[in-house]
Amino acid sequence: MEVLKQIQIILYFLIILFLFPIFFIFLLIPLSILREFVKICTKFAGLKEAQIIEGTNSTFAVDKIYTSPTSNLLVSLYLDGETDLDLFKSRFISNVIEKQKPCGKLQYPELRQYITEFMGYTFWTLSESFNPSNHFKLYKTEEVIDETGLEKLRNEIVVKPWTVKEPLWEFIMVENFQRQEKNGVKPEENSGKQKQTPVLLFNTHHSLLDGYSVLHMLVEEMTNLDFEKVIAKPSTTLRKSVNPEQTFCRKLSFPLRALYEVSKDLTNERDINPWNGFNDKNLVTRNSTFDDTISVDYIKKISHSYGVSFTSVLLAAICAGIRRGMESNSIPIPKFIHCCVILPVLPHPKKLTNHSTFGLVRLPIGDNDSKRRLLEIESCFQKLKKSILPLLNFYMGNVLGQLPLRLIRKIVYSNPMLGRVTGCLSNFPAPSDTWTMNTTPIYKCKVQAGPMPCTALVYTCYTYNGSVLLLNGVDIEIQNSENISKSLIKHFQEELDILSQISMHP
Repeated sequence: MEVLKQIQIILYFLIILFLFPIFFIFLLIPLSILREFVKICTKFAGLKEAQIIEGTNSTFAVDKIYTSPTSNLLVSLYLDGETDLDLFKSRFISNVIEKQKPCGKLQYPELRQYITEFMGYTFWTLSESFNPSNHFKLYKTEEVIDETGLEKLRNEIVVKPWTVKEPLWEFIMVENFQRQEKNGVKPEENSGKQKQTPVLLFNTHHSLLDGYSVLHMLVEEMTNLDFEKVIAKPSTTLRKSVNPEQTFCRKLSFPLRALYEVSKDLTNERDINPWNGFNDKNLVTRNSTFDDTISVDYIKKISHSYGVSFTSVLLAAICAGIRRGMESNSIPIPKFIHCCVILPVLPHPKKLTNHSTFGLVRLPIGDNDSKRRLLEIESCFQKLKKSILPLLNFYMGNVLGQLPLRLIRKIVYSNPMLGRVTGCLSNFPAPSDTWTMNTTPIYKCKVQAGPMPCTALVYTCYTYNGSVLLLNGVDIEIQNSENISKSLIKHFQEELDILSQISMHP
């Protein structure tokens, strides 16, 4: 079997080696010329200030933004006390919207622009009707809103279509949120008591920025903190080599190594189970559930006990949660499934953009031993970090972004890479200490994304102020998705406790 796989790798390698020059000469070069021609044509079509959308941002811009978006991004800031929305609005306008670079140009011009299509490409176009005040809204009902009600509201907002010819962002202040104090959130005060505090929601679209850009903008521009100093550096990152000799050797061998890695990856099996296989559907909504806060130190203690990474512990808990979820729903458990792990690429540009990549980690869901699963996941994850595939995916994402709109959409929604996975994990850091908004402390921060094409189970993990907040989204194509979402969160927490207990009694 191993010999057959090596033969397959060699065959794929030779086929790609033969096809790539043809692809480059007869497709990429002509399309690059066409792209430049379209940019010139905008000057004669009344779109003089339009800027073509570059790189990975354009892959998100193919979304049906104004009818049924699947790539919205929603940040929830839980405020520990009352705050003035008008004061926040005036500060955001002066500190962010009107901020200029040393050269006199706007630092964040996209906040005044909307996305339009011209000759098969997407462009940032200045909104003539733009009024910043229209993007700050107050949400208030006669009855108070608890966490369940807020969860329902978020699930509605994250799939809400955007207004045509208006910028893709808005702030929504939920005033009458009923806060339930819990141990682990603020153990020193009012444990178990309820009070009403506001929650500030920032809704935007992934074509504008990623989670890292959101936090950079809010922390750097709206507080007195230095983002680079207060941010908890993620353990799952992709950095370029700083050794000149190593960099030169890696660049020289990059094409051949890339071809080999791609060939090897093509021989891997795809996931086949009832919670996979939605790659032929345009998923438009999902049921999402947040867990309670989990101590960062608790997860770190587990990772140190086994000598594994923080992310591997998260993946092991996800693997166990999916396994138990399948068991409780009478679904045959496969030997393996794959999880797409989003990796920030550092240093991240200090502007609104998407700057990340991804890689696949194999999860041994068929193994019934928690410790063995964790150690095997750690081995796979370390191989991914040393692999050239995440770097290749980063560059290919930028190449993909240069293609025409319809071609990008076709590739994204029929991507065999995405069709092979059952789940996806985004693990990004927020400030490691409490930060304030209008002098009001933020005691909790949550991030939620819209449905991801071809992926039915999505996990988003944010580390803030010593706590981990995990969101699990289950697409409605899966029967009983709302209950499954809640059960997967419960099973995730159970697995952390099991791993902790095993580490204390090896």
